[in-house]
Amino acid sequence: MQSITSGQPLFSPIEIKGTASWKNGQILFGKVNKVFPNQTAEVQIGHQKMIATLDIPLRTGEKHWFQVQHPIKGGLVLKALNSPDLNDSSIKGTAAKLIAHLGITPDPSATKLAEYLLTNRLPITKETFQPAMQWLKAVDAAEVGLPVIKTMFIQQLPFVKDVFDALFTQSKGEPFHKLLSGFKQKLEDGGAVTRTAVKLMEVLNSLHVAKQHQFQQIGLQKLVTTWLDSDSKPEMKSGAFSLLQKTGFIPKGMTESVFLENLIDGAEIRTSIAKNSAVDKLHQGLQLLSEAKSGAFAKVEEIDTAIDRILNGHEHVGAKLPNDIHSMPRKNITAEKLSSLAFHLLQSSFTEATANKAVGGKMEVNDLIGYLNKDTDQVAESKGKAAELLFQSLNRLPEAQYTRNNEKLVLSLVLEAEFQTIDFTDGPSVAHQLKEMTKILGLQLEHALINLSGDDVAEFPKDLETLKPLLLKLLNEQMPASMKEMAEQILNRITAQQILSQENGPIQNLLLTLPLNLGPAQTDLTLQWSGRKTKDGKIDPDYCRVLFYLELERLKETVIDMQVQNRIIKVTVINGNGAVLEEAAGQYLDILRENLEKMDYRLSGVSFVNPVNEKERDQGVKPIPFSEAGSYSGVDIRI
Repeated sequence: MQSITSGQPLFSPIEIKGTASWKNGQILFGKVNKVFPNQTAEVQIGHQKMIATLDIPLRTGEKHWFQVQHPIKGGLVLKALNSPDLNDSSIKGTAAKLIAHLGITPDPSATKLAEYLLTNRLPITKETFQPAMQWLKAVDAAEVGLPVIKTMFIQQLPFVKDVFDALFTQSKGEPFHKLLSGFKQKLEDGGAVTRTAVKLMEVLNSLHVAKQHQFQQIGLQKLVTTWLDSDSKPEMKSGAFSLLQKTGFIPKGMTESVFLENLIDGAEIRTSIAKNSAVDKLHQGLQLLSEAKSGAFAKVEEIDTAIDRILNGHEHVGAKLPNDIHSMPRKNITAEKLSSLAFHLLQSSFTEATANKAVGGKMEVNDLIGYLNKDTDQVAESKGKAAELLFQSLNRLPEAQYTRNNEKLVLSLVLEAEFQTIDFTDGPSVAHQLKEMTKILGLQLEHALINLSGDDVAEFPKDLETLKPLLLKLLNEQMPASMKEMAEQILNRITAQQILSQENGPIQNLLLTLPLNLGPAQTDLTLQWSGRKTKDGKIDPDYCRVLFYLELERLKETVIDMQVQNRIIKVTVINGNGAVLEEAAGQYLDILRENLEKMDYRLSGVSFVNPVNEKERDQGVKPIPFSEAGSYSGVDIRI
């Protein structure tokens, strides 16, 4: 399978497949293998041998630069150019002659591109040289762009800017999950107010991006909402309240009733609250309960009616007090009843805010939290402690043993609902999750369009609410330049995966990069698969090669190379801690072998090796993932 950039050594000719790639005016480097009468010869271009008509007689074994003049069926008409062979001393001179021959104004960028094309034996025409030069001038890293140009030639991809942009973004190697989480943060900060932006937020949430960051952002929110959720069981409510005390959000030792009573007593007049917001409704309701506590209402029913008006968005109309109010019995309006009404107010306010999935809804939840505890420093500290409690529970750290059972129940529920990960012990579940994620990214959009039938029209809108089509739609809307740039980068990464997942004769290639949660940490799972098809066009399960690349939190860069030949599987795990991994994995190899045999595969062996490039690894040089830059320099993998 051909990666984004070729891992072939310098000065090694490449193979350009098929006569269709020869175009009039192309400049190629070749060797004369055999000479025939009438100035015809067998010329080898890279690894491909062709019968060509030469404009001048040449000798067997001679190497020349040739220019295609008139490609004809079954052979080529080649003009031998008067240029020296490539070596270190003549490469600059050859590049200068090439630029002059093409009629290009010489400048550093043209020289750099010409030298690269000549060194890598790539076909050259003015029609490809000029746009390539402009593309490289427009990017921030020409050294990354040059291998992309090479890939476009090797894989015979359309030589257009969109393809270059997609592959260039992929080659820069920025982790995909960071792009997604950064874009999500940008939407949150900018206010996702359009329908497209709101849908994008939902899609990014379904991919579970930026989960570690969300421990800090929404951990406290989830404890508060669990405490206030009307569907929560009593042990869940008490557990959440206890955890809020542990975070310092609610003072230790303060009971729920005292906390609610303090809220009623502290409902002083404020002018900075947004009118008719969830916080405004809560504030009005607490003021009303404060009035009730002072004797403004004679009956509980009057309070219930007034609170309902507030929650439904109506202005609170002050009650008309009877003349003999002080003589009327008020035994029904007890402190317990007022606390119950205050709790109902809290529940309704938080329910309204959390039901709003737009960014504004999250801001309202934060505003409500700020209303419950006006000490901003304490709230910030409580968020950190809530995140710490979740982290301890997730990783079963020793500190977690001091958590009560009802508290553990709450933490587990929050983790399961908000920070879920793929269960890698369940193969079918993993396969289903990966397929769902490819749909969410919109990788199947074009396929759905091409194969759309009358029966599928009703289902097609679902395909339009995936990441790629939503990004395309957002780019046509008014937005800040920084947000547009991030959207384009993500769109290019998705498109690059599609470009590089292609058929090449009987061979099917696939490149897939997905954001992945591993506990509290997030990384990318990159899968590079190459297999062949059977005569009837189906995937041949007997032969394929699969490479996984993972950047793990403690094990760091890890590559798994799995080769299947005639249903015999060989696995190589490449990691700087090979010996440690081999010892840890020993107990699982028999299970792996047995499960593979159930599927009619045989495991020939699993080997654990260290990266080849130990010097770079020891110096802390981060290797470039093979999926993003061709050869994987840290472990020396070439496909």
